[in-house]
Amino acid sequence: MNDRNFHSRKKGNFMEESQKSIAYLKQTEEFLSKILENEQLLIVVWTLESKVIWFNRYTQNLFGIAVEEQLEQVDVSLIIPENLIRYIKKQLDYTGKKSFRYIDEKPMVLKNGREIYIMWHNSILSDEEGHKYIVSTGIDITELKKAEKRFEEANKNLLALNEELIAQQEELSAMNEELMAQEEEVRQNLIEIQRQQDELKKSEERYRLVVEGASDGLWDWDLTTDTAYISERWRDLIGFDKEVINNYCETWIKFIHPRDVKTVINNLRSHLEKKTPFYLCEYRIKTKDGKYIWILSRGKALWDEEGKAIRMAGSHTDITRRKQMESKLEYMAFHDPLTNLPRRDVFMERLKVAMVDARRNGKKLAVFFVDLDNFKIINDSLGHHTGDRLLKKIARKLTKCVRETDTISRVGGDEFIILLPDVNSIEDTDKVAKRILELFDQPIKLNNHELPVTISIGIAIYPDHGKSERAILKNADIAMYTAKRKGKNRFQYFDNAMRSEVEFANTVKRDLRLALEKNQFILYYQPLIDLKTGKIASMEALLRWQHPKKGMISPFHFIPIAEETRQIIFIGEWVLKTACKQMKEWLDMGYSGFSVSVNVSVHQLQQPNFAKVVCDILKEIELEPRYLELEITETVLIEAVDTVVKNLYHLKEAGVKIIIDDFGTENSSFRYMQKFTVDGLKIDRSFVNGIKIDVNKAIIDAIILLGHRLKLPVTAEGVETREQLECLVESGCDKVQGFYFSKPLPPDEAVHLVQKGNQYFLISDNAQK
Repeated sequence: MNDRNFHSRKKGNFMEESQKSIAYLKQTEEFLSKILENEQLLIVVWTLESKVIWFNRYTQNLFGIAVEEQLEQVDVSLIIPENLIRYIKKQLDYTGKKSFRYIDEKPMVLKNGREIYIMWHNSILSDEEGHKYIVSTGIDITELKKAEKRFEEANKNLLALNEELIAQQEELSAMNEELMAQEEEVRQNLIEIQRQQDELKKSEERYRLVVEGASDGLWDWDLTTDTAYISERWRDLIGFDKEVINNYCETWIKFIHPRDVKTVINNLRSHLEKKTPFYLCEYRIKTKDGKYIWILSRGKALWDEEGKAIRMAGSHTDITRRKQMESKLEYMAFHDPLTNLPRRDVFMERLKVAMVDARRNGKKLAVFFVDLDNFKIINDSLGHHTGDRLLKKIARKLTKCVRETDTISRVGGDEFIILLPDVNSIEDTDKVAKRILELFDQPIKLNNHELPVTISIGIAIYPDHGKSERAILKNADIAMYTAKRKGKNRFQYFDNAMRSEVEFANTVKRDLRLALEKNQFILYYQPLIDLKTGKIASMEALLRWQHPKKGMISPFHFIPIAEETRQIIFIGEWVLKTACKQMKEWLDMGYSGFSVSVNVSVHQLQQPNFAKVVCDILKEIELEPRYLELEITETVLIEAVDTVVKNLYHLKEAGVKIIIDDFGTENSSFRYMQKFTVDGLKIDRSFVNGIKIDVNKAIIDAIILLGHRLKLPVTAEGVETREQLECLVESGCDKVQGFYFSKPLPPDEAVHLVQKGNQYFLISDNAQK
């Protein structure tokens, strides 16, 4: 064989091998191109001179660009905003960055008028000749932007969690974008296969690096042979030891959570039957360490000419953290974050269902409206952190009192509602209410404090007290406020008469705001008589409200509301100043030997500057402190905190007298008396009214004995009969007050009592014996 024939044959073999190689590469390119061309993301390759080298079909369709033969005639500004183009060039050409991600906060307006938001990932490549190309990959994040707006409108208590979830989603999107950008780089390289074999090899190498470095799991499933390729990282995660997995369908199903298998199969079948453009499914798989993780599986199938699916490729993304966050958000949406009790919406839905069931079966149900007494005092004095811990304990206590079928919900700061379905009788609700009250008989220990907590409960029965959820809840609330007005620490059933009381209370609450400003308050005075001398020992200032339409309103009706709205602080200051002015006027008229007595609310004593306010008033009026007595209730002792103690100490130091009013009516211990140095005790009128009852007489005797042992004078209020007076004299009581001597009088009438001295209150020798 001559040399020419030999070389000719050799050249023919080389050409044949080369053609086969190119044919194989073209086939591979076409397969990858079909996958990448249909990806729902923007892909554009362009030069630093803003000329487009290549973009995918999705980009062409989205922007409606008609591609002519000369692709370079397309300017990149048709796709990417000019401000972003300048920024990309600056970042990639001058700063030396290889890639970066950018989100344009302004929407892009398409030709059809639709506004979309695009998240861009940009990277720069150089060929062997040093030419630079920018690969920009954009993903439509319009729905994400809409989701962000919905999150902004969500509950403020969920804002931090929502932001965390958005951050997680953005991080996940960024990871997906990076993967898509790398896949796009491979796609661009595959296009270059048509030009030269060397470029194809470079593209294949880049693709291999992307697969090995990607955090998502890439998979390629040959449906004909049921074999699949999975990227190395995910093979290790699941526990596969081979690059190619045989019997892939059966093998993969074994790792899917049993509850998710049906969902995966249905979604896969829908795509293979061309019912969906893409395969998309969220499900759980078991890793090699036995734990389940949530994944987002995405893919796209290829069909042959006969319409049979022959191949499918896609990715797996770990979305476990996102799922956990979604689960947490869902729980928080329906539960109170402090107590973990169901929220009001959940309660109302359960109430609605229970009412339907009760109506259908001829049964009844009960709703309890529970409110803590004086919780604001604890919260303000000990801090919100302690208040929150107390509410958690309260929630646990209430939960112990009800059945599993009952529902407890926290609907306000210190308000709870309880649903009792299937109530057979009033006795059933009585037992539950009593059981709840008994739980609060003893103080709650918290942070070295013993907190005496009591509650008021309002009860409404369906259908007796309302036919709708709103009516039942409102009437239970009305009953609760009635329980508070009756003294708290009790339960009260709703009745129709309460509605008018509530309406009256609402009117009082509304008009009370202007009563002080419009000078509608006046002070009446009632004398306290010294039993030894028959002289006036003190004049107690009693507040009255001259309402322009309702006439004279008793403090019984408006003082609790003033305390609830904390207007008592300003009203109380007015009372102090007015009473001190009256006392100074009497002294200037030449009447002495007695003092003026003013009732003080616990809300006033909790003001850090209360002692200073009192001293400033005395100084302004030029009244000596010894002429002022402040009456405080035993509740103040029980709920004593540092601010109250300091105020009482400074007042005593200044010379103001402190009297404990309504002594013996609270469930307190005498050890509280050790905290304070007081100037007298005042027996509650309830004991005086029933003084003929042995137990009341014994209590009166015990209080008087205690006062005398402590060297404190004891006053009895509510004396209305001669018989009561004689019993008190017999028991050794020091002072008395009541209608037997005088009713409360306005200043112009009270002055006549002062003028008479002891002539009007002479007590016979028989009464003193």
